[in-house]
Amino acid sequence: MKNIHKLNLIIIWVAVVALVGLAFSNYGVTRSTIIETVVMCVCGTVSTIGYFLRIDDEKKAILLVMPPALGTLVFSGLAGGNSIAFIANYVLLAMAAAYFLKKVILYFAVPFILASLVTLFINPKIIDGATGSIGGGSTKLALFVITAFMIYSCVKRGSGIVEQTEATLKIVQENSRIANEISEKLGDVIDGSQNVVQLLVADSRNVEQATDSMGTMIDGTVSTAADVVQSVDSAEAEIDRNKELTLQMEQGFGGVMNAVLEGNTAVVTAKEFITDMEKTVSTAKTSTESLLEEMSHITSILDEINAIAEQTNLLSLNASIEAARAGEHGRGFAVVAGEIRNLSEESAGAAQNIGGILEQLKDRIVAVTDDIKAGAEAAGSSVEKVDDILEIFKNITTATEASKENVEKEYEIIDHVREQFGQIKHNMNAMVNSTQESAAAITRITDSVNEQNQAISNISDEIGKIARLSGDLKTRFAQ
Repeated sequence: MKNIHKLNLIIIWVAVVALVGLAFSNYGVTRSTIIETVVMCVCGTVSTIGYFLRIDDEKKAILLVMPPALGTLVFSGLAGGNSIAFIANYVLLAMAAAYFLKKVILYFAVPFILASLVTLFINPKIIDGATGSIGGGSTKLALFVITAFMIYSCVKRGSGIVEQTEATLKIVQENSRIANEISEKLGDVIDGSQNVVQLLVADSRNVEQATDSMGTMIDGTVSTAADVVQSVDSAEAEIDRNKELTLQMEQGFGGVMNAVLEGNTAVVTAKEFITDMEKTVSTAKTSTESLLEEMSHITSILDEINAIAEQTNLLSLNASIEAARAGEHGRGFAVVAGEIRNLSEESAGAAQNIGGILEQLKDRIVAVTDDIKAGAEAAGSSVEKVDDILEIFKNITTATEASKENVEKEYEIIDHVREQFGQIKHNMNAMVNSTQESAAAITRITDSVNEQNQAISNISDEIGKIARLSGDLKTRFAQ
């Protein structure tokens, strides 16, 4: 708009100079031409003052074009009629139209047409020239009115289009602003999504490492369980042998009873007598319920085996004493008693071996167990010194029968131990099967984690593409 004001001011001064030059060329230096020059210069000065005033563009446009238009009428009247001066107003009308504002055209054309109409009735020559008439002046004024109306209509229509265009432009700018905000928010969301995806990748790798560790531990557990099953099989074989030796001991007790009925009633003085020995093993709580419960059963069974071994050892000692009392008739029984004692020691050794395997198993599953407390407290044995020869047993037969009852009890204990070992094998096999199923499940989990990692990688790539598209979108909106 400022450039239009400046251009119009230049055109006004060019027109002023042209009219002044035309007046001097036609009439020379006369009082009239000087007055005409002063009038036009005053009009140009008023327009110049309006140009430099700090007012809105519409008022400034009226102050630029209106004074020269009225000045042309005064100029023509002083010159005695000049049609060129009136025609110059078409240029001023075009200058008003250059602003493309309806009010400027209306506020310029209506006052000028009214002034021209008044002038027409006063002196038609002012509009139509020195030889003009009221008809010619009316025609020129009518042409000016028509031209002004057409320009006003065109500007009005154009203004409507411009207003629609401006409204559309505002909508486009608002949509652009909203789209830009959406693009920025999308960028933030993409950044957050990339961070989440990175965390998912890290978590998936941790899960994969954990599953690998669990698989390794389960493989070790299966191997250890297989060792335990093998040890249980060996213990069963030892128990079978112990049963056979116990049968032989029972037969020996029968021989002792026959020898006692026939022979020697003397009793060898015993100086020392081992009264009591017991051994307890306590097992600690564990976090793995089923496996440690079975281990507790195994420990209990080992206790029973140790108790059997101790009882067998005690019976063998009693048998040795009785055989010694029996003299020559008890030598065979003493040999059987020694074999039984050796067998009990071997059973105790086998039980200790199984206990060692169980300890190794506990060490291997330390990741899923709280702790293991093992200990053995040894009870002191008391030895009483016999001052005199002990009272001869009332009845060696009674002692032998008691021994037979103990042997029968040992039968029951051995059968019970065999049953318990069978249950242990069953539970261990079930545990192995369950562990293998767990290993298979872990393998499936590992495969699923690998697939998840691949999917997360694909998501990360797609998010990267979206991020690039979002950046391009922001760049375009910035342009």
